[in-house]
Amino acid sequence: MKNYFFISILSFLIFSSNVFASTSASFILDKIWYSQDSFVEGETVKIYTAVWNGNNSSLSAKVEFYDKNVILGTRDIVVPREELQEVSVSWKVTSGDHTISAKILSSSISVDGKKEIITINSNTTKIDRQFVPVTIEKENGDSIPSNEIIKDELDKVGDKINEIVPTSISTPVSNSLAFVDEFRDNSLIKILDSKEKAREKILSFKDSSEQGEVVQLPKTLEEATEKPIAQVKLFFLKILEFIFSHKLVFYGLIILLIFYFLRGFYRKIRNR
Repeated sequence: MKNYFFISILSFLIFSSNVFASTSASFILDKIWYSQDSFVEGETVKIYTAVWNGNNSSLSAKVEFYDKNVILGTRDIVVPREELQEVSVSWKVTSGDHTISAKILSSSISVDGKKEIITINSNTTKIDRQFVPVTIEKENGDSIPSNEIIKDELDKVGDKINEIVPTSISTPVSNSLAFVDEFRDNSLIKILDSKEKAREKILSFKDSSEQGEVVQLPKTLEEATEKPIAQVKLFFLKILEFIFSHKLVFYGLIILLIFYFLRGFYRKIRNR
């Protein structure tokens, strides 16, 4: 019910805006939302977005939903002129980190009974990041998310630590961990954005060759190395995405680096 309310509000805002009323460009709304607020591993939820058609003719579009690079589903829709239409796919929830998005792959309008291909500039939603904990089955048959079990255990440990460690020490440590986790989240968003741009650049080289365009020889060293550099950049961005999207790997590497730093520092002092 809340989804229909959300669409109604958006429709009102679009029709009441002079900017939207005057444009003929069609675009996909940059928002992703779901049929429920919290996710449990194994359940099926619906992922929603909406497409606005500001043209004077009906719009035909193909919308694809992704979890990172995995295609969750594709929908073909027809949006009447000057209308906003909801589109969704079903998603069977799995545990782990997820980056959900949607994109319009192709679009056309009907002009005098003929299809005319159009380009949509705002054709990609913003990435929505979600984390789903592993569901663990207890001995009595009840299921509980692993993060709740871990949280309970950490709360117990935290209570014991608070009894021993003074507040003047425990508070700065807690704030530092929160800062590091925020840094990881923000960095991952930038990495995903850079990876998408690198992939699009590589695809642009491929599209030019496949369309039979005359390939001109590079005039400078920079032009000759542009594609290989983009491929190398994409490779390293994929590695960074793996590190920053998995907390265990990210913090494990930090602990490993700290260990080697302290060991090297200790050896340096000992050899003096």
